[in-house]
Amino acid sequence: MTAVGGLNAGATTVRTRPMPVGARARAGRLLTVAEVADLLRINKSTVYRMAKQGRLPATRVGRQWRFRESVLEGLLEPT
Repeated sequence: MTAVGGLNAGATTVRTRPMPVGARARAGRLLTVAEVADLLRINKSTVYRMAKQGRLPATRVGRQWRFRESVLEGLLEPT
């Protein structure tokens, strides 16, 4: 059996430009739940709970949580 038009029939190519180096540095590194738990010295389940409650600023990437290193460092700095 052969698909009519082949696999790429009607497909469009999207070209993106790479992010400038300075923008990558400003964006900061994304940390995993395990890395945040180690950094804050708390259990991973606590990190998940705090992220869900909005107590830790986080972003969902698919089904995974990610945390900006620069934001967490800002939270850890003494006021």
